[in-house]
Amino acid sequence: MTSLGARIIIDGACDASALVCRQPINFTAALCKVPNLLPFKRAEVRDEHHELFGQNIAGTALVLPSCVGSTYTGLVLLELVSLERGPAALVVQKADPLLVSGVILSQVWYKKSIPILEHPGEDLFNAIWTGDRVRIEPGAGEVVIERAVSAI
Repeated sequence: MTSLGARIIIDGACDASALVCRQPINFTAALCKVPNLLPFKRAEVRDEHHELFGQNIAGTALVLPSCVGSTYTGLVLLELVSLERGPAALVVQKADPLLVSGVILSQVWYKKSIPILEHPGEDLFNAIWTGDRVRIEPGAGEVVIERAVSAI
């Protein structure tokens, strides 16, 4: 097991499998497509130009550099988190206010939240690989990583 120091943006706990991407996500373009909306809200990346195309982010510790795109990003995350269909945590290099706003609103309005931790170093992508187990304890300011057996 290893750990990575991180700045707490939104505190919380997580114990989930990591889903890692090196490409910023436009949450609006990636998640607001008809297949994700009907018959019920899903969290599958539907942006054909994104490396996570076809992947479901629900329940994962989503590791990414940042978000890009629309001011609607916060509302996309608000809906996913409030419906408990979003990621279990976000570990980012840069915590953009648009990214954070939706989770804060879900926390205030629906009493549902996920942790967001920021680690600005490039070593983020060397430390956490897709499939690794990621644990975040409230107040700890660190991401604990257990390497997936398939990654060894």
